[in-house]
Amino acid sequence: MESIVGKILCDRYRVIRQLSGDDFSSVLIAEDLDRPDKLQCQIERLQPHYEHEVLGAQSWQRVLKGFVAQGNILKNISQHPQIPQLLAFFECDREFYLVREFIDGESLEQKLIKSSIDETEAINWLQEILGILDFVHQADIIHLNIQPSSLIQHQNGQKFLSNFGNIKNTVLFNKKLFETIANDDFSALELKEGKPDPTTDIYALGKTIIYALTGKVAEKIAAKSLYLIPEENPSYGNDIPIADIRPELADILNKMVGKRSEIRYQSAAEVLEELDFSQKSVTLPPPMFNNFNPPRDVAGYTSKSPRSGEKNRISKFKQKIIWLFLTLPFILALGIIFVGVNRNVYKDFRTYINDNYQFEIKYPQAWSYRELDDPITGEVVVFSSPLETDSDLFLERVNITVEYLSSEPITLEQYTQTVFERIRQAKGSEIQIHQDSKARMAESPARRVVYSREENGLQLRQMETFMFKNNQVYIAIYTAERSKFSKFLDSAEKIIDSWKIQ
Repeated sequence: MESIVGKILCDRYRVIRQLSGDDFSSVLIAEDLDRPDKLQCQIERLQPHYEHEVLGAQSWQRVLKGFVAQGNILKNISQHPQIPQLLAFFECDREFYLVREFIDGESLEQKLIKSSIDETEAINWLQEILGILDFVHQADIIHLNIQPSSLIQHQNGQKFLSNFGNIKNTVLFNKKLFETIANDDFSALELKEGKPDPTTDIYALGKTIIYALTGKVAEKIAAKSLYLIPEENPSYGNDIPIADIRPELADILNKMVGKRSEIRYQSAAEVLEELDFSQKSVTLPPPMFNNFNPPRDVAGYTSKSPRSGEKNRISKFKQKIIWLFLTLPFILALGIIFVGVNRNVYKDFRTYINDNYQFEIKYPQAWSYRELDDPITGEVVVFSSPLETDSDLFLERVNITVEYLSSEPITLEQYTQTVFERIRQAKGSEIQIHQDSKARMAESPARRVVYSREENGLQLRQMETFMFKNNQVYIAIYTAERSKFSKFLDSAEKIIDSWKIQ
């Protein structure tokens, strides 16, 4: 494809550089000239080839209509906070362009060039991407193009799902061409046959994680075990990669990549439930000398003198003392590591203390705060980010609110419904709710709602987290421009996570 670096697209987007490209598409970085801060965005350029077929006006209109329809669908689902927002889409000279929010991070494909991932990272990737897929599938959308390059990790650690395949399938017009572009290494059989379903995405994600763990494209994975003897386990052939993961995770991945759709997990939520290992207990190894056998006499019988019981009790007591002294250094070391890591997380933070409401909370040194103490709204304090440039239109903020509950009993779920009503009444009909999930705040069960709204012409995204304590509801609301929501999310979450209530 001919380079368009330096050109201005749609009288608005100046192309700065090209990230990647092939015969059918290219990915570009551009700056938005309509914004005072010239915010960077990512543009995907699709250049269809119809095998020298000349499209008539009617056929071209069909392609264009399909592009607009798929663009609107993608724009709607990209309101999810972990799908790069589709800012615009347009056609120019029979080429198609998708303008997306720029995610400052790296794809899983780029990460794997440096090293494979471990079990903890694998579980984290699965949980985050499956959560997004659950939202996408409930909207009756299938991704169709999950592979390492479609999974992105922001610099703050948040995971994103990008590169949806349906719009490419529409624009490229010819099914054979789409099969060429789709990565066969991660594509299920039914996708190649043109009969995908939600389990097609589950299959592709499973194969992606197996590849990320082992560096091999495979439809099965085995868990490494100290007691695994190949001669006694003929099912583990040389073609099945082995990873240092728990057997339960291997079983989940193997079911995700089942050859037939009906033998896989039927929904992302089903996989997420299986991935919840929190109920599985972790035990310390047994005390030393646990299998100690008392001495026997020459006849082979255990001595049963009156003093033997007392000696055994003393022996067991000594074993416990020895075990305590052996494990104590490890426990102390873990505690020191935990404290050190926790301090490092909040290295550049200050502490705000409110004696009236008996809480303390940390905030970044570069941020400022303003006490409100509004008896009507319940707002106590607001923390605001610094100006990035002189033309910065909005200061990202975290509002802290404390409200008294009524005397009538109410559950967290019931209160969530009142939050929805309040949001709709206060913000108008343009509200789009993207997430409603369980969370934790101030070491207590909480609820989290993420939604988008408009204010004075600005497109904003808000994350509202709330919990009950002392017959009061404690609320933390993070607000940012949609295009900068991910950029400041890490700081906002650290503020919220640091909240301590007496």
